[in-house]
Amino acid sequence: MESPDTTPVPLTYYCDSMRHLVCVPYTVANLHRMAEELGIKRCWFHNSKDHLHYDIPKRRIAEIQARCTVVSPRDIIKIMKGTFPA
Repeated sequence: MESPDTTPVPLTYYCDSMRHLVCVPYTVANLHRMAEELGIKRCWFHNSKDHLHYDIPKRRIAEIQARCTVVSPRDIIKIMKGTFPA
């Protein structure tokens, strides 16, 4: 989603110890934008019904985690469901 002046909304990246990667605001378009910003290929995208996310490539775990807020796997699910605290 973009603001009226067409400036992209800033994304906040979240990941867990299971290599799952999401962002807030959580939308498919923002997930793909996040991946592009982080240099992650589209093949790492998981399009499974209600659990849309990217996986962090194994060789880039430390690099990507340094750019994210690391949360629990339960918090990743809360972000996907829209129940994660703002």
